[in-house]
Amino acid sequence: MSELMAMLTSGAPGFDTIRSTNGNSITATDVASCLVKLDRITYLYALEKFALDGACRPELRELAIIDGFKAGFKLKEGETNKTIAILALMALEIAISPKNCQKCKGVGEIKLDSRVVQCESCKGAGQRPISERNLAKMLSVTVFQARKVWKKRLNLLLSRYLERDEWIRISILSGLKDHIV
Repeated sequence: MSELMAMLTSGAPGFDTIRSTNGNSITATDVASCLVKLDRITYLYALEKFALDGACRPELRELAIIDGFKAGFKLKEGETNKTIAILALMALEIAISPKNCQKCKGVGEIKLDSRVVQCESCKGAGQRPISERNLAKMLSVTVFQARKVWKKRLNLLLSRYLERDEWIRISILSGLKDHIV
């Protein structure tokens, strides 16, 4: 999917190597037409994440904050709407460019002598989750609040971006399938 989305970047070469079953090559226009079925935030997220289109970042950030407020998180004393906005932007940044594990370099496995074992740091995920202490610091809440409340909320917002990744994939695959027929 990311190879197809890369066709939307400016100056990207044509994808003559990707061909449909009837021999026609897939063009950037074909890929772009598949994305029109998506809602605005998912469309902009796809452009930012896969086509590296930074021009849509300001609008995407605004929509991400609105999406964070739509989650309906209840605030306690000392927490403000700014806390939700920061959490929403944090989830967006993590979804667009997750931090690779430093130990395994994002692979999830480490070579020890003649065998390959799962990375202990990231538990084979290849990415390190944000620590509760860093989350607390960024949101200006206590570590206890970060652990019990905000980490779960961050994971909820991140799961929405995983759903968007799937919607993008399905939209492109079904759109190209329909185009080929």
